[in-house]
Amino acid sequence: MLSLSNVFNRKTLIPALLGAGISLFFLRGAFLSFFFLIPLGFLIYRYDYRTACTAFVFALTGRFFLTLFTMKAYGIPFAGMVWDLLYFTLMAVIFIWISSPPPFLSFGIPGSMRFIAGSCLGALLFAIIFLRAMASPAFSAEITSMINTLLSLNKGSDVVQNALLESISADMVLDMMKAVMLRGGSLISCVFLFFASRQISLILARFSQRKRGNTTLTDFHVYPAVIWVLSASLLLVVLASVTKLEIPEIILWNILILCVILYLAQGFGIMQFFLSKASTPPFLRMLLVVLFIVVLFSPVLNTILFAGIVVLGIAETWVPIRARKTNGPPSTPEAGDSSGP
Repeated sequence: MLSLSNVFNRKTLIPALLGAGISLFFLRGAFLSFFFLIPLGFLIYRYDYRTACTAFVFALTGRFFLTLFTMKAYGIPFAGMVWDLLYFTLMAVIFIWISSPPPFLSFGIPGSMRFIAGSCLGALLFAIIFLRAMASPAFSAEITSMINTLLSLNKGSDVVQNALLESISADMVLDMMKAVMLRGGSLISCVFLFFASRQISLILARFSQRKRGNTTLTDFHVYPAVIWVLSASLLLVVLASVTKLEIPEIILWNILILCVILYLAQGFGIMQFFLSKASTPPFLRMLLVVLFIVVLFSPVLNTILFAGIVVLGIAETWVPIRARKTNGPPSTPEAGDSSGP
């Protein structure tokens, strides 16, 4: 539990103040806003959850006063700023709960399960904020103006291309954005945000302590029963789409995307397992990493790459790909996950 002795301890107070200030600074920037959780994660792994919670309280207080100043300076309605505060509060609380919750709030839930549950909660918040923004006439008008500008800039001398661009309307693009966000887009965004923030925080904390630790997915395993959830959700998505049941389809799409993300993580774990083996030549390891980066930024090849990694992760459901050699009889790897994503 947090106490005054924790808050006013110099060893935790100064890092907490610095972490809160950096988090608020990141939130003020357009691109840097993606990294606003990293200072909290660094404090978790470098110190403990108490320091991160203290930094969160400082950051929330600062965010509140900045919100009041912005409201008065620019005449922004209070309702709009409430959502801004709610977003920061819930995302920070979820991230701290995922990374290192207080003992009385862990409920005995493994890290990977907290990650999944937290990502789902964050995705729900993303979807609510996005739908609320789309309902705003000002937001819709601004997005429509941006889309029309982009379409006009891409017009050229090609008659076929111009005809295709003219067939695209701003309403069509907005409907597509809404469909993607509701059918897994917000979940993917949340998973990537939490995972990237956690990994970068952990790496920075290890670097500051001059220690080496496991920041990979080599020990991550998906429960075997998830394959049946994946298969059922894939079949039911098709049925819901055919029968035009929108709400069940949205729910099933998110379940399907979540299963795919889990198997993608397992596929990455398999790749990292073999790359980290002492028997792998350093030259081959470096060559494969460079090749992976090149393919990652290739428009078509990256889709094939990710699909292959997902298939590799699914294959381990039946084949113990990461089974370690022992002197005794071969054994099946533990069905479950020994570390979070």
